[in-house]
Amino acid sequence: MEITESNLGRFRSWILERGRSDGTADLYTCHVRTSAADPKGLTHRLIAGRLAPNTVRSNLAALRAWAAFTKDAEFARRLSDLRLPPARRVRHKKSLSVDDWRQAIRHLQTCQMPDAMRQVLLIMALRGLRSGDVLRIRKPDAQRSLDTGKLIYEGKGRKRTEISVEPIRGPIEALVAMRGWVVVRDLLGTSKSPKAMSRKVWRAARRTAAQVGIAEMNPHRYRHTFAQNYLSQLAGDPNAIVKLQRYMGWESMATAARYVQDVSQDELDRIGAGLISGLLAPSG
Repeated sequence: MEITESNLGRFRSWILERGRSDGTADLYTCHVRTSAADPKGLTHRLIAGRLAPNTVRSNLAALRAWAAFTKDAEFARRLSDLRLPPARRVRHKKSLSVDDWRQAIRHLQTCQMPDAMRQVLLIMALRGLRSGDVLRIRKPDAQRSLDTGKLIYEGKGRKRTEISVEPIRGPIEALVAMRGWVVVRDLLGTSKSPKAMSRKVWRAARRTAAQVGIAEMNPHRYRHTFAQNYLSQLAGDPNAIVKLQRYMGWESMATAARYVQDVSQDELDRIGAGLISGLLAPSG
């Protein structure tokens, strides 16, 4: 099947019919469109080695979905036989220092900006939630959380997610007090595109961070910073990675394991040396 805008529209509808979210449908459609524009072929972006690991995985998932949609068994076989280059970060994700994190939160609490956007950014900074997750929170769920202490919302991939509301009670109370919304993104504009609203949040995050001297800011940096510091609080806990995965709501343990990769080799060597010296010490 030829990859035209008309067929991509049908592909997007097909994805939605299978229970995937609008965001996933938009992402897969965009990946197939971009892959089709590559003069070296549909799979070239996957093997060129220029994409970040998450982008490679989402591109591969999009092309597999396209193969299923078009019932192209030969293309599906090619994808299954594909040997991908080793995953590598295109750009290292750098956490904020604790001082910068604290300064950014204090600035968000006091700076001049629309109050709805302020509360969205505060929820992300105080709890490390994804921008899309915050924008999907429904008002009845937010209201209920103030009584039950548990905020239940539809997370990434339509996953039912339940978290304690206490760290973000203030911003949630402020949002609940606002009128005229069903889901949080209604408070930020009239666009029906989740991607457009997320971009609006990203621009606001960059702008407010720049006001206090924090460069290269994006909302996901709050999530990365939160996860890194959460993990540091669990130093010495043998279940640290499992706890981090559950707290952050990741499907894959591999996502949580990436945060261990930020530990220096010197620190890993010190831990190993301490283990061996303990084994070799005279027993009492």
